[in-house]
Amino acid sequence: MHKRGAYMDEMDKAQTEEPSSESGRPTAPAATSDAEEAAPQPETSREARNMAMLCHLLGVAGFFAPLVIWLIEREKHRFVDEHGRDAMNYQVSLLLYYAVSFLLTPLIVGALMLCVLSVVHVVLIIMGAVKASHGEPWHYPIAVSFLK
Repeated sequence: MHKRGAYMDEMDKAQTEEPSSESGRPTAPAATSDAEEAAPQPETSREARNMAMLCHLLGVAGFFAPLVIWLIEREKHRFVDEHGRDAMNYQVSLLLYYAVSFLLTPLIVGALMLCVLSVVHVVLIIMGAVKASHGEPWHYPIAVSFLK
């Protein structure tokens, strides 16, 4: 068997010990964990997250419900303003996509597009609502940024 030297044993010991300051006290690690980064930002209150979530979920009911929530709550919370603006950009984009799909209905491809858009619409709204409830940013991947 190979015998390790005293230097190698000291190196292993130094690597396993926590770093300490000059006073001998352990110092906090500099890196943050993934759970801390995914946690909601302190400025996003429960009320703000709920209103942002409503902006997304009410998109199932149509265009005007998220608009009303966004217009009422955007001055109170920056988080609601960001999510509401994204939800409205998505609603306007979706309206345009539905119009184009409807116009293409006689070519059969429009009917297929209408079906796909309906499923994608529900999935994206749920994803946006979940992100908002966790206090995370969300941008709809198929939305055009009309409102900046």
